[in-house]
Amino acid sequence: MKFVYIRNILRPSNIRRMANCLNIKKDKPTLNTSFLLMIFYLIIFQGGIYTFSQTPDLYFQKSSIKTVQLHKQGWDMSYPLIQLGGNDKLVLSFDDLGEETKNYNYTIVHYDYNWQPSDLLETEYMTGYSQNPLTDYQFSFNTKFIYTHYQLVFPNNDFQILKSGNYVIKIFEDNNSDDPVLVRPFMVFEPLVSVIPRIKYSANSSVAKGIQEVDFKILHPHFNIDNAIEEVKVRIMKNGRLDAQINDLKPLFIRPGELVYDYNRENVFEGGNEYRWLDIRSVRFAPEYVKNIVYHDPYYHFELFPDRPRAKSTYFYKEDFNGRYHIEVKEYNNPDIEADYVYVHFSLLALNPYPEGDVYVLGGLSNWLLNKNNRMVYNPQTYRYELTLLLKQGFYNYQYLYLKNGETRGKLKEIEGSFSQTENDYLILVYYKKTGGYYDHLIGVSIANSLKPN
Repeated sequence: MKFVYIRNILRPSNIRRMANCLNIKKDKPTLNTSFLLMIFYLIIFQGGIYTFSQTPDLYFQKSSIKTVQLHKQGWDMSYPLIQLGGNDKLVLSFDDLGEETKNYNYTIVHYDYNWQPSDLLETEYMTGYSQNPLTDYQFSFNTKFIYTHYQLVFPNNDFQILKSGNYVIKIFEDNNSDDPVLVRPFMVFEPLVSVIPRIKYSANSSVAKGIQEVDFKILHPHFNIDNAIEEVKVRIMKNGRLDAQINDLKPLFIRPGELVYDYNRENVFEGGNEYRWLDIRSVRFAPEYVKNIVYHDPYYHFELFPDRPRAKSTYFYKEDFNGRYHIEVKEYNNPDIEADYVYVHFSLLALNPYPEGDVYVLGGLSNWLLNKNNRMVYNPQTYRYELTLLLKQGFYNYQYLYLKNGETRGKLKEIEGSFSQTENDYLILVYYKKTGGYYDHLIGVSIANSLKPN
């Protein structure tokens, strides 16, 4: 049905694209009736010539694509976040299983606060070429699994970024940009405001036990904000979890040059527990938590000792990566191409399955997603939840998350326990869209740690 495209066609960005094609000035404040009627004519009578594909999954990857990492150059544990006009660069790397190399290209797209394509034209948010070849790749060496390792450092000589905000980078084969094999989000900020976080928690109160409260102030003495309620949006993310976000908080108090976000309930998170460790750097020696390493021709299998729920245990601090992972192999020097892929068999003890929900293995090893790929299956014969993942050799963090049917935010308390003392990272993002503006700036960023609340 062609009318489904009307809403997308009338997006300001798409109107401006067509206006450019017709030599209509894009800075004209209003569009005349004849131009709008022409758009409807093209939609209805010409078979929907101007159609636009739906927004892809922000963390999409084809099944052959593994170990996708996107981080700041020189810091593989960082968020995919750089400053506009700064010297920092991002590094995207991934493996493509199989012997055949692909003719991959890449492009970036600017997105709004809600992670929908923004109203900016390509020429407004970037300079250079909009599509570029991905030419940096290496073949795996001396591994059971054959793969090609790809890497991209950007911004680079092929393109530069002009605007702050949310972005996605898409990798696609040949020139088929509408059918990406890999999609990942990243962010570019301009430091126009200061974000001062303060994380509060109480280990004694029965009400607040296991809860961490993320308060903060936005200081903007040199940046004018006329209508903070409408123009400023805030997002808080715990560690890398996609299901544990608080979106679109409004300031509780508005003062000259200062916005105060000091809530009691709207900005609280489960403290959770420290992450569990997994070391699969060597296929020769079984480290802690690994029960057996078995070679079933042609691949290696790591069987882990069954994990136990920690909900009723006392809190114990152990340093971790907050769910991230680091690729490394003991026997060789170049983990990018010499680390192998192995099957890892997870199991969680449970006399009975958890009612009205599912259990997931969560962390960077599962791209922080909650889907069929990392959902565990209960085995009544062994009284365990079980899951097998194909992972590249290295250090990994993970947790077991319970997701109740019909809900979108998982809970750690039921399996891992929740403690207000737990060390967590909180990413605070401040967006600004001036009244009448047509894109969301990312004007402030803060990464707060619960052990360093000030």
